[in-house]
Amino acid sequence: MAAANLLQAVSSLLSVALLTSGGGSPASWSIGQEGYAQAEIQAELGVLGFNPGPVTGRVSEQMLKSADEYVATFGLQKNASFQSQLSATIHEMGTVPSGAHGALVLSVESDLSTLGLYHGTLNGQWSQSLTDALSTFEHQIGQANTQSLTASTLTTLAHLTAVAVTARHHWAYQAQPGDSLALLAFAAHLPYQGFALANNLHGTSLWAGQTINWKTAKAKAPATTPAKSAPPPSAAASPGGGGSSTSTGVLANLKPVADLVVLDPSPSDVKALAAAEAAANVTVDVSVSGQWALLHAHLVKALAQLGNELAISGYSGDNLNALPKWGVTQELTWGVHAMASASGTAPTFYIGVEAPNATVTSVADGLNLVAMAPNTVVGEGRSVSGTTAALQAALLAHPNRVVEITGSVNWTALFAGLKAKHFVFETLGQIWANQ
Repeated sequence: MAAANLLQAVSSLLSVALLTSGGGSPASWSIGQEGYAQAEIQAELGVLGFNPGPVTGRVSEQMLKSADEYVATFGLQKNASFQSQLSATIHEMGTVPSGAHGALVLSVESDLSTLGLYHGTLNGQWSQSLTDALSTFEHQIGQANTQSLTASTLTTLAHLTAVAVTARHHWAYQAQPGDSLALLAFAAHLPYQGFALANNLHGTSLWAGQTINWKTAKAKAPATTPAKSAPPPSAAASPGGGGSSTSTGVLANLKPVADLVVLDPSPSDVKALAAAEAAANVTVDVSVSGQWALLHAHLVKALAQLGNELAISGYSGDNLNALPKWGVTQELTWGVHAMASASGTAPTFYIGVEAPNATVTSVADGLNLVAMAPNTVVGEGRSVSGTTAALQAALLAHPNRVVEITGSVNWTALFAGLKAKHFVFETLGQIWANQ
């Protein structure tokens, strides 16, 4: 146990040493440290598929863990900052084709949602909503409409997402090469004209290194005369047209909300759930083993057609935390293939009855899965009515959390009771985005 704790501590210290503001800088980061640099690295790790969590601009254990996994995969270059190496890796990765899925697509969905362009479900699955949002984004940044994730698009998306988070918190920011007033205003959800007036140190030009004011101003006098000395050609960014974009927060309501995951239900429970969902016009998340998915492929397809988010709990139903790495790899690999075969779509999330340990999380990341944990579990041992009442109470008592059910429920009664409380079901993707 001591050796394992030491290894984890060394791993975390390695990440802290790596995440510096520049190559060779003695500055180090600690959990909770925040700012633009942290947001940029989070966003770039995300579009590379290393699942650092949603872009918050704050160093977290998940962010450090994803940095460890990146270094284990690509190594660490000498005389280069960690951020510059991430950028180079994105360009080397090339184009991610439409139809991709998993942690990378989940990060793209989340980033486009942050920019106010994506309004679909955060589930890591390619959809028409994602294609439409991507087309709008490419048009906004002046790139050709490819309907795919090119290296250039991913780089700009990660950067503007980091800018959006920075602007939201009014953190310090200096314009980067390639920035323009129009793009920064777009990311910050500020009207271009007012934003440009608040940042008119060099007229309508933006110089690299210029401090940005996250505010707008009204026209009171002619624009400030540009400085006499001309900026270096490579450091100036051209101005452009702009417009405002309204942010739509993932959890922008005051109603009681939580995520419900139905874990490994019986076929009869699934049939009752599907009927009650159709009547109540709601959906929940369902996590099953790969074997269950293959044995009941028709039920899996029915759940998918209703709009339920489908996750996996492994392949055989064993507790993955008790298995060695090779066993976890086998369970998750087979589980992914089984779900893809049964539903036609590979899953994005893994969730079992326990919080995944470091081995499960690491293997899941390597398979393009996002490992999630329930915050509370409502188990068996009660009557159906008792389990239904306990589940309703748990959902209402755990806002913005994952509540898992492993027993039989009166779904019609549950949905009616929650409707009376104006309850709204979240998804695993929304919980992930709100971490």
